[in-house]
Amino acid sequence: MKNLERDLLILSHLRRDARVKLTKLSRATRIPVSTLFDKIKAYQVQGVLKKNASLVDFGLLGYQARALILLSAHKKDRAKLGEVLRKSKSVNSLFKVNNGWDFSVEVVFPGMKEVEEFIEGVEEQVSLKGKSVFYVIEELKREAFLSNPALVGI
Repeated sequence: MKNLERDLLILSHLRRDARVKLTKLSRATRIPVSTLFDKIKAYQVQGVLKKNASLVDFGLLGYQARALILLSAHKKDRAKLGEVLRKSKSVNSLFKVNNGWDFSVEVVFPGMKEVEEFIEGVEEQVSLKGKSVFYVIEELKREAFLSNPALVGI
């Protein structure tokens, strides 16, 4: 097995279940436990594995409104907008994007009213050039890339 293919196999198992025991992972990949341990430590040091996080069903916790928001600000306000968004506890994901937009933001709130209040709060702090809000109606697929070991090498 090539090194890259072996790395992708290990990572795909970890993407499926980051808490998998090394002995179980060793059986599934036919890679010795000691090698797996060393590889996983190396992934962490290299920054390949950024963090081990659980995927949460926010709706079951009372957060019924998720929205994807595209925002653009005037050039002088972009850094401030980024800082405002980074500091918000309701921002789940934040990306710098292109094609006329500056940021793509995923927010999570108990309801749509709070999403609108969040946007108004951002607008009070930063002069926006543009905004577009998309409410998530149904999650169809999330964090699936490289999570199926059977597809490694295809």
